[in-house]
Amino acid sequence: MPPSTPKATEPEIQAWCAAYLRTALKLPNLPDVEAEFPSLGLDSAESVFLVSAIEDWLGLELASDTALEYPSIAQLARFVAGRLAAKDAAQAGRGRAT
Repeated sequence: MPPSTPKATEPEIQAWCAAYLRTALKLPNLPDVEAEFPSLGLDSAESVFLVSAIEDWLGLELASDTALEYPSIAQLARFVAGRLAAKDAAQAGRGRAT
């Protein structure tokens, strides 16, 4: 049986990303979740680290350019939450089939 995916809601993903970026970018406060990443000082290299950290946290496989395609915490969290839901549904379907 495949390992289960950690559960995280869109607001939890937003909060995690905001805390990650505050630390990684040495921001004085938590960033606005609607602010686009370049305005926060996130460059393409650091965006790859963000995506990698999300993958490690949630056990997802994401494209390395995901943060470029979803360029704010809110957009990225919505996308990641959707991927988690799809993965959970697929795992649930496999569980019923066995």
